[in-house]
Amino acid sequence: IMPGRGEIVMTIAEKLRNEGKLEGEREGKLEERREVAIKLLNKRFGKEFTQEMKEKIKEAEERRINQIIDNIFEITIEELKEILK
Repeated sequence: IMPGRGEIVMTIAEKLRNEGKLEGEREGKLEERREVAIKLLNKRFGKEFTQEMKEKIKEAEERRINQIIDNIFEITIEELKEILK
C-alpha cells in the first residue's frame, strides 16, 4: 500500500456516494411533484381524472410533469390525455 493512496480511494468513494445522494434527492423531488400534480388534477377534473391517468403520471418523466404543473390552470382534460400518451 502506497502512502496517500487511501485518500484517493476515499475521495472516489465520497464522490460516488454524493452522486448517489444527489440522484436520490432529485428522484424524491420528482416523486413529490408527481403527487402534487395528481392532487391538483384530481381536484380540478374530479371523476374525469381516471386511475389510468394517475398511474401514467406516477411513471411520467420530469419534463411531462413540469409541463402539466406549469399549465395546471389552463390545461384541458383532452390536452392532459395528449400529454400522457
